[in-house]
Amino acid sequence: MAHDHKKLGKELDIFAFDDEIGKGLPLWLPNGTAIRDELEKLMRELEFEAGFQRVVTPHLAKRELYLKSGHLPYFAEHMFPAMEVRAREDRSILPGEAGAEAEPDLEFAEGAPVFYVRPMNCPHHHKVFAARKRSYRELPLRLAEYGQAYRYEDSGAVSGLLRVRGMCMNDAHIYCSREQIVPECEAVLAMHRRVYAILGLTPSSVRLSKRDHGPGPSHKFADDLGAWREAEGLLREVLVSSGLSFAEVEGEAAFYGPKIDFQFRFAGGREETASTLQLDFQSARRLDLGYVGADGGVHRPYIIHRAPLGTHERFVALLLERYGGAFPTWLAPIQVRVLPVSERFADYGRRIVASLRSRGVRAELDAAGQSLAKRISDASRQKIPNLAIAGAREQARESVTVRRRGGAELPEVPLGAFEDQLLQSIATRSLD
Repeated sequence: MAHDHKKLGKELDIFAFDDEIGKGLPLWLPNGTAIRDELEKLMRELEFEAGFQRVVTPHLAKRELYLKSGHLPYFAEHMFPAMEVRAREDRSILPGEAGAEAEPDLEFAEGAPVFYVRPMNCPHHHKVFAARKRSYRELPLRLAEYGQAYRYEDSGAVSGLLRVRGMCMNDAHIYCSREQIVPECEAVLAMHRRVYAILGLTPSSVRLSKRDHGPGPSHKFADDLGAWREAEGLLREVLVSSGLSFAEVEGEAAFYGPKIDFQFRFAGGREETASTLQLDFQSARRLDLGYVGADGGVHRPYIIHRAPLGTHERFVALLLERYGGAFPTWLAPIQVRVLPVSERFADYGRRIVASLRSRGVRAELDAAGQSLAKRISDASRQKIPNLAIAGAREQARESVTVRRRGGAELPEVPLGAFEDQLLQSIATRSLD
């Protein structure tokens, strides 16, 4: 890919960073937020179709949860520091009064809880599973969330949207029995491939990321070599049956189990993981998760972690570079710009915009006092896919002249037909 997402993100007003907010913590501008919203909408539809249930969970939790989950023993170097709850001294000054802007006296509360912002959403989803008694009849239980997470990446590693400290993950966890692992993983792989087809993407490689099986203990991975080898064997079986070409790489697994990583190449030749499927054989034991089986006994579920669209941050970077910022209509931040030939036709342009927006199309008007050629040039620079040009003839006929990105001018079409064509392109997520 020749395009650099950092350059495109600035030129197209997709995202920004600010020193007073912090390194690696992106601000999503309206154009970038529109792209995020479309990606979330896509995944909500696919997940609903596949039987996932949506949940919403907090951005932080007490230290005890992360000790049990294994994040503090195995992942602490990537977590933000702890937050200790402090007690505020009772003060009589009310907001707005003199002295109210002064820093309040704070002191640590005796025995106060310690909180961490979450580096992953998994422990919170495990607590959703544990919120009530579960039966084997509920399995596989599929929980999904676009969940915000925070990781304290090394300053030198932070780079644009590729490696950030605040990220929103296309997360889901599937709680299942041993015999359900392979069919559930196969269904997840099928979802990955469907998403890539919709977005016009092809991974540069696929890898089975395993534990480091070298001699001696590893501080990066939980023990139980037998369980590791069984889990790796199951994911290998899934990959082989899928027909995907893959490489096996040691030392790249999650601390709680092996994973399948979909790798993509970014500007400069850098390859990064953009999507994952992970098999977790440890968290149920660590957090004492169980379900009542058909035999009346309590059994531990296996947990599949999956994120076909990874994080918004890395995936939007990937899409920016894949399309060079020239997104297909359904994904474009501005789907239509309406250009009246002159100020005389601005009211007709406003009616077109209102009609399009009433049907859910992201349309805007450019009736500025510049020449039509200059406004067309500006829209081209902003990579807007559809221009609707309106003058005396179009107003008289309730029509528009359509100009597609790249300069192709289409025949004049009735306004209703133009709207229907747009809606069809958006509904089918056409790659134009």
